[in-house]
Amino acid sequence: MDLLTQLQSIPTVTPVQAHQIHDAIDFAMRVRREVFPMMDHTKLPVDFEQFREHYLHSDGSIFLVAMMEDAGIVGSIGILPYDGRIEAVEGRYEAQSAAEIVKCYVDPAYRRFGIGSMLMNELENVVKDMHYTTLYLHTHRFLPGAVDFWKRQGFTFIAEQNDDWQTVHMDKSGCK
Repeated sequence: MDLLTQLQSIPTVTPVQAHQIHDAIDFAMRVRREVFPMMDHTKLPVDFEQFREHYLHSDGSIFLVAMMEDAGIVGSIGILPYDGRIEAVEGRYEAQSAAEIVKCYVDPAYRRFGIGSMLMNELENVVKDMHYTTLYLHTHRFLPGAVDFWKRQGFTFIAEQNDDWQTVHMDKSGCK
């Protein structure tokens, strides 16, 4: 049996609308606190502080949510233009050619049902209409299943840092 058919209803994946901003941020920050308890959660990340500017009013960005009728938001994923800030991949991407996948989270109660793949599929559909040639992301080995998930989505290793965060850098070319 397909994993999604085990759910009571199939989630819908859509871009966040203005009236959903608060709920989307609350969802992502709740899961982020669980996944990264070692981080400071007293301050919102800049993209969330300026959500409208980063995701709603930018042609190169989007934030998607997976919604269930009975549960509300159960997943999120976003892309932003990659800003070149990460030393481990410095110089790899031409200016404005790569989008960075950010805040890919699935509610723990809804993991292993294919929701992450649904989010990724819809994100790739949206990215086809943008100017990017590459999708970049970083993840961490201490996150159960994360590296394998991204490999199943077609991402390949480009660098790995032997740091406290066990950071793995991955990308996928050919977004068009």
